[in-house]
Parts: sequence; structure tokens; C-alpha cells
Amino acid sequence: MLSLYLDTNTPEGLAKALRAKGFEVVRAQEVGLQDADDLTHLRWASENGYALFTFDAKTMPRAVEEWLRMGREHCGVIICEQMPREAISVIVRRLKKLAKVYPLEALKNVTVYLGAVWDEPEARQEAKKRDE
Repeated sequence: MLSLYLDTNTPEGLAKALRAKGFEVVRAQEVGLQDADDLTHLRWASENGYALFTFDAKTMPRAVEEWLRMGREHCGVIICEQMPREAISVIVRRLKKLAKVYPLEALKNVTVYLGAVWDEPEARQEAKKRDE
């Protein structure tokens, strides 16, 4: 299963649900980064071998671009968009599917948007991955 670092705005209930499904999870609040900026979250996740999970579709993509322009690598960024934070079961289901398609090594320097595409049958997801 994936190792995920959940940034500040991710609810504690999601962390609990992911841990119950076998994900290794660290929340920003657990490592004292509840007030950190995007680059600090990305640095902690990268240095500790975690993919970063966020709901921040506005500023995180720019932070990732800046990070890569500086010649730095990351362990993957997963941006959950177009979904209420309360939809924990849907998010967990989509992350489980994502983990089958992208092991942590395959997420290196990749940003994935966790939208409705992850509810499609796995064969279509595999086809989309091959087309990228």
C-alpha cells in the first residue's frame, strides 16, 4: 500500500480510514507542520519517502512546479479535487485503486488528480496510464 503524507486540511477521519485499509499515513499535525506552507509539506514528504495527499488544487500544483524547477524530486503528489472532504469512503476507494496502478516508486515526480476517473473500471485506467 502507499505511504501517504496528508497535508494540513485533510480530516483526521480520512487518516483513520486509510490506516484501517493498510495505508501508512502521517498527518501534518502529527509532525508539527499544521501551519506549514506547500513547499514545506512537499519537502517533509519527499525527505521521508511519502507521497503527498492534498485537497489544495489551487496552490499545490504551482508549488510542485517550483519544486521541480529547483531540480528537486518528490515521491508523488495526489490532489483530490471536486469532492467534499466528508466523502471519506469514496476517497479511500479511489486511493486503493490508485495504489494498484501506481506503486510508490511509479509516483516519483508525478502529480495525480484523484477525480472521478478513479471510479472507472481498472482496464480503462490501465489503458489511460499506457497512453500517457
